[in-house]
Amino acid sequence: MRQPGPPIGLVTARGRCNPLVASFMAFVGHTAVMLVLERRMRETSGPGIIPFELAGNASRAEAIMDRWGSAGQRTARLSLWLDFGYMATYGTLTALLVDRTRRRRGDSAVLPAMVIVAVAGDAIEGISLLKVLNRTRVGMHARCAQIAALIKFAVLVGALGYVAVGRFGAPHAGDASSV
Repeated sequence: MRQPGPPIGLVTARGRCNPLVASFMAFVGHTAVMLVLERRMRETSGPGIIPFELAGNASRAEAIMDRWGSAGQRTARLSLWLDFGYMATYGTLTALLVDRTRRRRGDSAVLPAMVIVAVAGDAIEGISLLKVLNRTRVGMHARCAQIAALIKFAVLVGALGYVAVGRFGAPHAGDASSV
């Protein structure tokens, strides 16, 4: 039989802060700020930040920056700077979710470290896009940002897929409940 998980509240029964709940709350708060900036970029008649992340070449990146105008570019720049903090929130939350799943399944303790690849990709993407906004080797940095973004998204989908399968899928051979 599956053991119950830790208490859902912010403070556990032992009076300690629940890291999963705390990281979720930080993620939600940071997401709210990022969504405000996303809306501001869209209000300029331009796209949000994800199409900029995936532009991949100078002409598409320049077209997005032109549509944004100076106000949208300022907002995009602020979004990219704040994204460095956002990486910490979603990276921590995802790593904790992966760790919780891998503990339940008895998988390798190395698995949560895969999230570092996504966060590193996001950091490379952010630096590259700041260079694009500064009009520094736009084509090269737009392509670098695109590759880094694709790696980030692939790792996050893999990590969250692992969590979903671990939560809703068939029990792992190492689970006590499968014996």
